[in-house]
Amino acid sequence: MKKSLLLVGALVLSSAAVKAQTIFSEDFNAATTLPAGWVLHNVDGFTPATNVNFVTDAWVVRADATTPANGNICTSTSWYTPAGAANDWIVTPAITVPGTGTYNLIFDAQAPDANYADGYQVYVSTTGTAVADFTAPAISTVAAATATWTPQSVSLAAYAGQTIYIAIVNNSNDMFLLNIDNVVVKQLQANDANLTGVTLNRYSATSTNNTLSAAIKNDGSTTITSVTLNWNDGTDHSQVISTNIASGATATVNHPTAVTYASVVEKNIVVTITAVNAGVDPNTANNGGSAKFNTLSSLPAKRVVFEEGTGTWCGFCVRGAVAMEYMTFNHSDFIGIAVHNGDPMTVTEYDANMNLSGFPGANVDRSILGMDVSNTSFEQAYNDRKNMPVPAALTAVVSGTGSTVVVDASATFKTVFANANYRLALAIVEDSVQGTTSGYDQHNYYNGGTYGALTDVNGLDYTVLPATIPHDTYKFNHVARAIVGGFAGVASSVPTSIADGAVATHTFNYTIPAGSNRAYMRAVLMLVDQDNGEIVNGTEVDLSAAGLNTISTDEFNMNVYPNPTTDVVNVSFKANNADYSVSLTDLAGKVVLANEYTNLNGTQTIQLPVNNVKAGSYLVTITSNNITYTQHVVIK
Repeated sequence: MKKSLLLVGALVLSSAAVKAQTIFSEDFNAATTLPAGWVLHNVDGFTPATNVNFVTDAWVVRADATTPANGNICTSTSWYTPAGAANDWIVTPAITVPGTGTYNLIFDAQAPDANYADGYQVYVSTTGTAVADFTAPAISTVAAATATWTPQSVSLAAYAGQTIYIAIVNNSNDMFLLNIDNVVVKQLQANDANLTGVTLNRYSATSTNNTLSAAIKNDGSTTITSVTLNWNDGTDHSQVISTNIASGATATVNHPTAVTYASVVEKNIVVTITAVNAGVDPNTANNGGSAKFNTLSSLPAKRVVFEEGTGTWCGFCVRGAVAMEYMTFNHSDFIGIAVHNGDPMTVTEYDANMNLSGFPGANVDRSILGMDVSNTSFEQAYNDRKNMPVPAALTAVVSGTGSTVVVDASATFKTVFANANYRLALAIVEDSVQGTTSGYDQHNYYNGGTYGALTDVNGLDYTVLPATIPHDTYKFNHVARAIVGGFAGVASSVPTSIADGAVATHTFNYTIPAGSNRAYMRAVLMLVDQDNGEIVNGTEVDLSAAGLNTISTDEFNMNVYPNPTTDVVNVSFKANNADYSVSLTDLAGKVVLANEYTNLNGTQTIQLPVNNVKAGSYLVTITSNNITYTQHVVIK
């Protein structure tokens, strides 16, 4: 996302030894200003671009909004107006390196926008903190930091027995932001492996092999050529695994014994490194991890929820609107919610809990956080999530007329839990929102093509639209109107003890405010895992059928394809010895096509010819016994 407004932050260091072999450590959480003893040099003297004008010096201390658990971090920028190369220095206080032992500088680095990744250099001075004191060549040069926080390790062996100052320099040209955190100088020991993460599918079909992977960082001074890795579910599965991990590097190893069970079970898998290079690890405190694992009796349908941060003030945010329409047009199991910030469509509770690093930005299932907003990145994130097994199928039944909305929500579980920690959550979304004041004027940085082409799936070309699109000519889709019952969901809406086939239910009540149009609104039901805050599954149901019960389509096995389409819409569903009506309506409620079918049973596929229907977004609705099932379809 070139240059989205990140609320990231800052470096605060202290020179207290926090554990054995550590002679310098700082996690930047003591204050929101640069710690005493640190020195900044803003050599370039350039003016940061408007979207990063919070970087008021060479480096600034700020909270890490993308990963709040990190606390504060330190940030510099190379995005200037006019463009130019950064030359921004941050220099540590004096550090005395012991004369014996192997000592390394270790810190975490991140360039949050992979498309505009800042790099850096690391210098050492033995004389002082001025730029002129750093006369020796850089001891480390990184052309582009990674988009995720990644530990860096640089040897200080050449400075044994000396007092030094260390400088980290952002030398990038017209990129974005560079973040650093957790700066440490410590002695390395031989064969010190750090199990930094365990990856295992959270849910799986029975009798299916699942690979358990361990991320191992070499915190030691010698190359790791083998680890003995054990996973235990009540029985040890220990294996010597060959690898090659240089000092300071991280690698992923796969355990050769698959995790698989023939029946529906709940397991806590305990993972331990028990040996390194066929010998003893001197620091076993960081050798353990665990992973939860459940098998499923059947595989519920999975839908992917995208919560996109946007605002009328944000000129790059029109890219998010284009990406949301692209996904809606191409994937019927995509659910999009546009969470507004700083404009009249803002829902304060929703916006405050998004924790986005910048705008536009998006959270996908609240698992992929602060991601770039584009058709390509949305497609990739969707593909990463769409085939994940999930523990429950969701159904939402809507009733009520006028402004009264009642949503009877249910989650049918396909596994067992002894101590589940889930909640049901509900968002209300509205399409075709058009404001009446200047607060709805949408800023558009793509005017004139300065930032390249931007055209949505309906052919709307943002390069020819004005730099500020007037509110009376622009409509907003996917607008979050409410988060009912709280962002994390309703407490106790899902029981803690769950048997296979158990159904958790909750009733949500919502009143449509004046100014909103029920015909353009829908409810998004989500199952939220409270252990990690992730959305496990979602479904959506339209509120448009006033006076009828409207039910989400997942349990009805309704499918509309191809979507988008040009000539024909295939509507498949599971009938149950009943009469059905199938209709196609536009978003204003006008019926375009309608057919009646009597005494249907079993799986049905009905074709609706649409070759003479005007291009646009429509609703396919199946009605039977005063209950409706609805899905969107796009006709090109």
